[in-house]
Amino acid sequence: MNRRNLMGGLAGLAVAGAMPFAAATDALAATATIDRAKLPALMGGDFATATSQLAARRASSRAVKAFAELEIAEQAAVAKAFGSRPGAAGVSRRQAAMIEELRGLSGPAFDVMYVEGQIMGHKELLKIHQAYARTGRDPQARGASIVGVTGIQSHLFLLNSIRSQLA
Repeated sequence: MNRRNLMGGLAGLAVAGAMPFAAATDALAATATIDRAKLPALMGGDFATATSQLAARRASSRAVKAFAELEIAEQAAVAKAFGSRPGAAGVSRRQAAMIEELRGLSGPAFDVMYVEGQIMGHKELLKIHQAYARTGRDPQARGASIVGVTGIQSHLFLLNSIRSQLA
């Protein structure tokens, strides 16, 4: 992904508004109580969670399913460290469209798209958590971001390994 697309994606996280897991009014109410500085990390985590929930049920690859289960648990821990809960921030319109596209796939095509989406999302989350680790005001969330940076880098290594197995 080039820098312009990444920056557009990050801007989309902040500007596009939240698309909820359940209902638009619930997401709007939830995001009103979330610190704006934390919102990009939480929305990125909610995207990772939503796509991973699909993958845990629908992936054909054992490695993809195992990664998805790991990601769900990790994003729940990150949300807690950020003073939130999974799904509270919602996802951007762009992410919601990607989730819908993923829902329409099955088998190896699903696995490939999930892994590609996770790689893209983890690259975005890496930048977000690097920034929060430097400038975040909440010590607990900042600590989660500091630790999260190496975790995200590890996930990118795993995802690239899984991608090569799927090819």
